[in-house]
Amino acid sequence: MRHRIYETLERKQKSRRPFSHSEDFKYFILNREKLGKFKGFGNLYDSEENEFDILRANILLKGLDNKKMFEDEISNIKAHGMVEHAAFINTLKERTIDQPYFEVNKAKIYIPFFSVALNHIYTDEPEKLLEPPYNNLISTFDDAIIDPFDTYGFEIFNSYFSSLIKVSNYKHVCAFFNYDMNTIYFINDQGRLDAKLVLFDKYMKRPTYTHMLERITPVCEAYFNNDREAMVEALFYNNLISQTMHKILTEDE
Repeated sequence: MRHRIYETLERKQKSRRPFSHSEDFKYFILNREKLGKFKGFGNLYDSEENEFDILRANILLKGLDNKKMFEDEISNIKAHGMVEHAAFINTLKERTIDQPYFEVNKAKIYIPFFSVALNHIYTDEPEKLLEPPYNNLISTFDDAIIDPFDTYGFEIFNSYFSSLIKVSNYKHVCAFFNYDMNTIYFINDQGRLDAKLVLFDKYMKRPTYTHMLERITPVCEAYFNNDREAMVEALFYNNLISQTMHKILTEDE
Protein backbone atom coordinates (compact mmCIF):
# COMPACT_ATOMS: atom_id res chain seq x y z
CA MET A 1 0.00 0.00 0.00
CA ARG A 2 1.55 3.30 -1.09
CA HIS A 3 2.09 5.98 1.52
CA ARG A 4 0.50 8.90 -0.35
CA ILE A 5 -2.88 8.28 1.28
CA TYR A 6 -1.39 8.90 4.74
CA GLU A 7 0.67 11.91 3.71
CA THR A 8 -2.22 13.49 1.81
CA LEU A 9 -4.72 13.10 4.65
CA GLU A 10 -2.27 14.53 7.16
CA ARG A 11 -1.37 17.45 4.93
CA LYS A 12 -4.99 18.30 4.14
CA GLN A 13 -6.52 17.57 7.54
CA LYS A 14 -9.31 19.75 8.84
CA SER A 15 -8.33 22.40 11.33
CA ARG A 16 -8.58 20.96 14.82
CA ARG A 17 -7.57 21.51 18.40
CA PRO A 18 -3.75 21.40 18.43
CA PHE A 19 -2.10 18.43 20.10
CA SER A 20 -0.15 20.96 22.15
CA HIS A 21 -3.41 21.71 24.00
CA SER A 22 -3.98 18.08 24.97
CA GLU A 23 -3.46 16.57 28.40
CA ASP A 24 -0.90 14.19 26.88
CA PHE A 25 1.24 17.08 25.68
CA LYS A 26 0.93 19.03 28.94
CA TYR A 27 1.98 15.99 30.96
CA PHE A 28 4.95 15.42 28.66
CA ILE A 29 6.21 19.00 28.92
CA LEU A 30 5.82 18.99 32.69
CA ASN A 31 7.71 15.71 33.17
CA ARG A 32 10.10 15.22 30.26
CA GLU A 33 13.19 16.21 32.25
CA LYS A 34 12.87 12.80 33.95
CA LEU A 35 13.55 11.05 30.62
CA GLY A 36 17.23 11.46 31.42
CA LYS A 37 16.81 8.53 33.82
CA PHE A 38 16.24 6.18 30.87
CA LYS A 39 19.26 5.17 28.87
CA GLY A 40 18.27 4.61 25.26
CA PHE A 41 15.20 6.84 25.41
CA GLY A 42 16.78 10.26 25.82
CA ASN A 43 15.86 11.06 22.21
CA LEU A 44 12.20 11.22 23.26
CA TYR A 45 12.95 14.45 25.12
CA ASP A 46 12.78 16.38 21.82
CA SER A 47 9.48 14.87 20.68
CA GLU A 48 7.39 18.06 20.70
CA GLU A 49 6.47 17.68 17.03
CA ASN A 50 5.73 13.95 17.14
CA GLU A 51 2.61 13.04 19.07
CA PHE A 52 3.22 9.29 18.90
CA ASP A 53 6.67 9.64 20.44
CA ILE A 54 5.09 11.76 23.16
CA LEU A 55 2.61 8.96 23.86
CA ARG A 56 5.55 6.54 24.14
CA ALA A 57 7.49 8.91 26.40
CA ASN A 58 4.46 9.32 28.67
CA ILE A 59 4.28 5.57 29.22
CA LEU A 60 7.83 5.66 30.59
CA LEU A 61 7.11 8.74 32.68
CA LYS A 62 3.89 7.36 34.17
CA GLY A 63 5.76 4.16 34.96
CA LEU A 64 8.34 6.25 36.79
CA ASP A 65 5.53 7.94 38.75
CA ASN A 66 4.25 4.50 39.70
CA LYS A 67 7.69 3.33 40.76
CA LYS A 68 8.14 6.26 43.13
CA MET A 69 4.65 5.92 44.56
CA PHE A 70 5.10 2.22 45.29
CA GLU A 71 8.46 2.85 46.92
CA ASP A 72 7.11 5.71 49.03
CA GLU A 73 4.08 3.70 50.14
CA ILE A 74 6.17 0.62 50.95
CA SER A 75 8.46 2.77 53.09
CA ASN A 76 5.48 4.43 54.82
CA ILE A 77 3.77 1.14 55.57
CA LYS A 78 6.97 -0.25 57.06
CA ALA A 79 7.49 2.93 59.11
CA HIS A 80 4.08 2.41 60.72
CA GLY A 81 5.26 -0.94 62.03
CA MET A 82 3.28 -3.21 59.74
CA VAL A 83 5.19 -6.47 59.40
CA GLU A 84 2.57 -9.14 58.68
CA HIS A 85 2.83 -9.93 54.96
CA ALA A 86 -0.88 -10.23 54.09
CA ALA A 87 -1.71 -6.95 55.84
CA PHE A 88 1.27 -5.28 54.13
CA ILE A 89 0.04 -6.39 50.68
CA ASN A 90 -3.57 -5.38 51.31
CA THR A 91 -2.56 -1.93 52.51
CA LEU A 92 -0.28 -1.43 49.52
CA LYS A 93 -3.08 -2.44 47.13
CA GLU A 94 -5.46 0.02 48.74
CA ARG A 95 -2.98 2.87 48.42
CA THR A 96 -2.07 2.15 44.78
CA ILE A 97 -5.48 1.13 43.47
CA ASP A 98 -5.80 4.14 41.17
CA GLN A 99 -2.40 3.79 39.51
CA PRO A 100 -2.27 2.81 35.81
CA TYR A 101 -1.25 -0.71 34.85
CA PHE A 102 -1.72 -3.39 32.20
CA GLU A 103 -1.71 -7.16 32.45
CA VAL A 104 0.60 -9.85 31.08
CA ASN A 105 -0.75 -13.34 31.66
CA LYS A 106 -2.80 -11.96 34.58
CA ALA A 107 0.28 -10.32 36.14
CA LYS A 108 -0.18 -6.60 36.73
CA ILE A 109 2.54 -4.41 35.25
CA TYR A 110 2.77 -1.05 37.00
CA ILE A 111 6.34 -0.27 35.95
CA PRO A 112 6.55 -1.00 32.22
CA PHE A 113 10.32 -0.46 31.98
CA PHE A 114 10.84 -3.34 34.44
CA SER A 115 10.43 -7.05 33.75
CA VAL A 116 7.43 -9.08 34.88
CA ALA A 117 9.60 -10.55 37.64
CA LEU A 118 10.57 -7.14 39.06
CA ASN A 119 6.98 -5.92 38.87
CA HIS A 120 6.06 -8.98 40.92
CA ILE A 121 8.51 -7.85 43.61
CA TYR A 122 6.86 -4.43 43.79
CA THR A 123 3.30 -5.80 43.98
CA ASP A 124 3.59 -9.16 45.76
CA GLU A 125 6.87 -9.17 47.67
CA PRO A 126 7.35 -5.49 48.51
CA GLU A 127 9.27 -6.17 51.74
CA LYS A 128 12.22 -7.22 49.57
CA LEU A 129 12.62 -3.59 48.49
CA LEU A 130 13.56 -2.71 52.05
CA GLU A 131 16.65 -4.95 52.03
CA PRO A 132 19.66 -5.60 49.72
CA PRO A 133 19.91 -6.19 46.85
CA TYR A 134 16.47 -4.94 45.81
CA ASN A 135 16.64 -1.71 47.80
CA ASN A 136 19.22 -0.55 45.25
CA LEU A 137 16.39 -0.28 42.72
CA ILE A 138 15.12 2.78 44.55
CA SER A 139 18.10 4.94 43.63
CA THR A 140 19.95 3.03 40.90
CA PHE A 141 17.99 1.04 38.37
CA ASP A 142 19.77 1.58 35.03
CA ASP A 143 20.77 -2.06 34.72
CA ALA A 144 17.20 -3.22 35.35
CA ILE A 145 15.61 -1.14 32.58
CA ILE A 146 14.14 -3.03 29.64
CA ASP A 147 12.62 -1.73 26.42
CA PRO A 148 8.92 -1.91 27.33
CA PHE A 149 7.81 -1.60 23.73
CA ASP A 150 9.92 -4.50 22.49
CA THR A 151 9.00 -6.55 25.54
CA TYR A 152 5.28 -5.94 25.88
CA GLY A 153 4.39 -4.91 22.31
CA PHE A 154 1.29 -2.99 21.33
CA GLU A 155 -0.72 -4.16 24.35
CA ILE A 156 1.13 -1.61 26.45
CA PHE A 157 -0.97 1.04 24.68
CA ASN A 158 -4.16 -0.83 25.57
CA SER A 159 -4.01 0.39 29.16
CA TYR A 160 -4.39 3.41 31.40
CA PHE A 161 -0.83 4.36 30.51
CA SER A 162 -2.20 5.57 27.19
CA SER A 163 -5.06 7.72 25.92
CA LEU A 164 -5.45 5.48 22.87
CA ILE A 165 -8.46 3.20 22.37
CA LYS A 166 -7.92 -0.25 20.89
CA VAL A 167 -9.96 -0.92 17.75
CA SER A 168 -8.76 -4.31 16.50
CA ASN A 169 -5.61 -6.24 15.71
CA TYR A 170 -4.43 -8.68 13.08
CA LYS A 171 -1.29 -10.79 13.39
CA HIS A 172 1.52 -8.43 14.43
CA VAL A 173 -0.28 -5.08 14.13
CA CYS A 174 -2.95 -3.40 16.23
CA ALA A 175 -5.12 -0.40 15.35
CA PHE A 176 -5.70 2.26 18.01
CA PHE A 177 -7.80 5.43 17.87
CA ASN A 178 -7.04 8.79 19.43
CA TYR A 179 -10.24 10.79 19.97
CA ASP A 180 -8.37 14.05 20.62
CA MET A 181 -6.57 13.89 17.29
CA ASN A 182 -9.14 11.89 15.29
CA THR A 183 -6.27 9.70 14.19
CA ILE A 184 -5.82 5.95 13.77
CA TYR A 185 -2.42 4.59 14.78
CA PHE A 186 -1.32 1.20 13.46
CA ILE A 187 1.20 -0.09 16.00
CA ASN A 188 3.31 -3.21 15.52
CA ASP A 189 4.22 -5.85 18.10
CA GLN A 190 7.45 -4.00 18.89
CA GLY A 191 5.44 -1.01 20.05
CA ARG A 192 6.51 1.09 17.07
CA LEU A 193 4.33 3.02 14.66
CA ASP A 194 3.69 1.38 11.29
CA ALA A 195 1.30 4.01 9.96
CA LYS A 196 -0.80 6.98 11.03
CA LEU A 197 -4.14 7.74 9.38
CA VAL A 198 -5.59 11.20 10.01
CA LEU A 199 -9.36 11.45 9.58
CA PHE A 200 -11.55 14.38 8.39
CA ASP A 201 -10.07 16.58 5.69
CA LYS A 202 -10.37 20.31 5.18
CA TYR A 203 -13.01 19.93 2.46
CA MET A 204 -15.57 18.63 4.96
CA LYS A 205 -17.92 21.37 6.14
CA ARG A 206 -19.68 19.62 9.03
CA PRO A 207 -18.04 16.31 9.93
CA THR A 208 -19.77 14.11 12.49
CA TYR A 209 -17.80 12.57 15.33
CA THR A 210 -20.27 10.02 16.70
CA HIS A 211 -19.95 6.19 16.65
CA MET A 212 -16.31 6.51 15.66
CA LEU A 213 -15.14 3.00 16.55
CA GLU A 214 -17.91 1.46 14.49
CA ARG A 215 -17.09 3.68 11.53
CA ILE A 216 -13.32 3.14 11.55
CA THR A 217 -13.40 -0.64 11.97
CA PRO A 218 -13.86 -1.29 8.20
CA VAL A 219 -10.96 1.08 7.52
CA CYS A 220 -8.72 -0.91 9.84
CA GLU A 221 -9.80 -4.18 8.23
CA ALA A 222 -8.83 -2.82 4.82
CA TYR A 223 -5.43 -1.82 6.20
CA PHE A 224 -4.85 -5.30 7.60
CA ASN A 225 -5.77 -6.74 4.19
CA ASN A 226 -3.35 -4.34 2.50
CA ASP A 227 -6.26 -3.18 0.33
CA ARG A 228 -5.80 0.50 -0.52
CA GLU A 229 -8.94 0.75 -2.64
CA ALA A 230 -11.12 -0.78 0.08
CA MET A 231 -9.59 1.61 2.63
CA VAL A 232 -10.42 4.67 0.56
CA GLU A 233 -13.98 3.43 -0.01
CA ALA A 234 -14.42 2.65 3.70
CA LEU A 235 -13.21 6.14 4.59
CA PHE A 236 -15.67 7.71 2.18
CA TYR A 237 -18.65 5.43 2.95
CA ASN A 238 -18.27 6.14 6.68
CA ASN A 239 -18.02 9.90 6.20
CA LEU A 240 -14.42 10.10 7.35
CA ILE A 241 -13.26 11.91 4.21
CA SER A 242 -15.02 14.27 1.81
CA GLN A 243 -16.09 13.59 -1.74
CA THR A 244 -13.30 15.90 -2.89
CA MET A 245 -10.71 13.91 -0.95
CA HIS A 246 -12.19 10.66 -2.25
CA LYS A 247 -11.64 11.93 -5.79
CA ILE A 248 -8.05 12.98 -5.01
CA LEU A 249 -7.20 9.58 -3.55
CA THR A 250 -8.89 7.52 -6.24
CA GLU A 251 -7.22 9.52 -9.02
CA ASP A 252 -3.89 8.57 -7.44
CA GLU A 253 -4.51 4.84 -7.96
